[in-house]
Amino acid sequence: MSGTLRIQPLSESDISTIYEKCVEVLSGHGVKVDHELALERLGDAGAMVDVDTRMVKFTRETIEAALRSAPKEFVAKGGAEKHDLLLPHPERSFYTSSCIQSMLYHDPDTGGFRDVTEDLFAEWCQLIEVLPNIDACAIQTPMDVPPETADVHGLNVQLQNTSKPLNVLAYCMESVPYLFELLLARAGSEEALRERPLLWFDPTSLSPLVYKDMDLETIMLCCKYGVPVAPCSLVLGGGTGPITPAGGALLVGVEVLAMIVMVQLLAPGHPVLASGYNSTLDMATGNANIASVETGLAQAAAAQFMKAAFGVPVLMASLWTDSYVSDGQTVMAKSLNATFNAMAGADVSYGAGRLGGSTLASPAQLVIDDRMTAILRRYVDGVQVDEDTLGLDAILQAGPGGHYIKLKHTLKHCREAVRPDLFISDPLDTWQTNGSKDLYARAVDKYRELRSSLAPLDLPDDVKRDMDNVVKAADKALGA
Repeated sequence: MSGTLRIQPLSESDISTIYEKCVEVLSGHGVKVDHELALERLGDAGAMVDVDTRMVKFTRETIEAALRSAPKEFVAKGGAEKHDLLLPHPERSFYTSSCIQSMLYHDPDTGGFRDVTEDLFAEWCQLIEVLPNIDACAIQTPMDVPPETADVHGLNVQLQNTSKPLNVLAYCMESVPYLFELLLARAGSEEALRERPLLWFDPTSLSPLVYKDMDLETIMLCCKYGVPVAPCSLVLGGGTGPITPAGGALLVGVEVLAMIVMVQLLAPGHPVLASGYNSTLDMATGNANIASVETGLAQAAAAQFMKAAFGVPVLMASLWTDSYVSDGQTVMAKSLNATFNAMAGADVSYGAGRLGGSTLASPAQLVIDDRMTAILRRYVDGVQVDEDTLGLDAILQAGPGGHYIKLKHTLKHCREAVRPDLFISDPLDTWQTNGSKDLYARAVDKYRELRSSLAPLDLPDDVKRDMDNVVKAADKALGA
């Protein structure tokens, strides 16, 4: 079978203990919900609501009923059926999403850093459309538009330039309705949007244990229109959560579980994707380390816990790096953490193309991450053992001192090996003849090759007009 390699940072007893602590927090302490209508609706649905303090508690029975209600699997749909993602991954492997909310762009042509623009983000989305191993496209932040509507502009760019499933979050309460108007304009109707939701939304906790108005507004509209919800915890170990990996995993679990329960109370059976974007505070510098060993351990523990205890698909921000360039540190951090998290149970690895913490994106790194994903998936697949793969007949046929180059068994399986074009295995003289280029230089060459043929989606003119009109309306209403 595939997906045979598993990593278990937690024992079954650990998982049970963490779950009980989650129930203890949610039933005894509760969480703060800063949205009046949501408080009212949650109270009507069975939550224990204190309107004055805005604290919400859930009984054990409510929590466990919500987990029974949450679908164990669902299909994340983009603009084209060929890109649909069945979650969890049917082969126990993982999907890859690009990085979210980037404001800086590492320019392969100049080697410098520049602001993300609508044009650069459009190219980014078009690049994702043609990269075979980047399965979902996350929103970025164009810096050449009104900041009050940057998320509306960003979603419009996504919807017009890639048909892969999108990963989106709102930037402010006032922009949320416009994001859904854009989806309706792209889909054509409420019924069409329910059938093909185009994305999943990332409502996030304000760690510790607070939920903002825009995130509850997002959840309620997702429930209204049938758009999947990816409840996301942003715990910063040592800053907004416990510094220990176990404590980080616990708070991620609490914050995600609270949102799963809220979603199921508002819309029983609504699809959810449990998500962790947790990191760790470096006490020596005050920086958030998003790819440290402690972060990787906390993420993997959270992935295993949520998969086992909640029984829903899981996304983890594991393709991250703290380096500002595509160097050995970046490759090591991304490959180790993504593999570790996938083997622990994550169905989606988020962060392809990310450099330098949480603000910087690189198209060359996106190409590297695409090729690297193919390698990591092969490791996660593990070793399949059956009569054919054992090759006993081939061993006996070759005999002592024989060779296998001409055997049918070799011919049958010789094309199964992963051979990403950027990770070369050429002879030394061939490599030198081709310019002695390192991985990053080869990625830049591949990016430029792909860039020459990129194009936006071929959408009907009236659909593009309606979407652009939503953006103009948002700019007029919200823009400074």
